This record gives sequence, C-alpha cells and structure tokens, in this order.
Amino acid sequence: MSTTPATPKVNRIGLTVLEYKGSKTTLCAGCGHNVISERILEAMYEMGVQPERLAKLSGIGCSSKTPAYFMSRSHSFNSVHGRMPSVATGALLANRSLSASA
Repeated sequence: MSTTPATPKVNRIGLTVLEYKGSKTTLCAGCGHNVISERILEAMYEMGVQPERLAKLSGIGCSSKTPAYFMSRSHSFNSVHGRMPSVATGALLANRSLSASA
C-alpha cells in the first residue's frame, strides 16, 4: 500500500502556519504574552497577511521579547519605555504599506 505525505494546509496567499512562527519562547510557562502572540499569529495566518508587511513593535520588559516569537519574516522594533506609540506612528507614516502589531 502506497501512502503519500499530507500536503500542509495553506492560507489564501499560499503560506503555511509554520511560515508565521518565530523563535521558541523563553517566557514563563502560562505567561499571557505567549497566548496573545499565538492569537496574533493565528489571525495573521487566517487573514492572509504577508509577514514582510507587518511591523511588530514593543516597549521594555517581558513584552519586548514577544516580537521574536511570531512571524519571524516580519519587521520588529523594541523601543524605550513610553515611546512605542510614537515609534509606531513614525514607522507607519514612513511606510504606508505596513501594518502594525503592538
């Protein structure tokens, strides 16, 4: 009996969910940041967002690690405390083809 390998499911732009993954998390087990990152990943996959057109922005602290944990092909930037909204505004004004996740 011959078996053929299963073809991975792709979204409307032809990417698999694995192409939206990032690095393995180093945050504490049960951390809310991991849950949020996973939901963002799922939403971007389901909507068919091109990873290279997403900017992931964060401030300091544990949240500054999260951009590494999903959509490894997208842009990311860690700003200093309280400056992330200003950085996000500047990035989106400078490149209007980007979407942002903060």
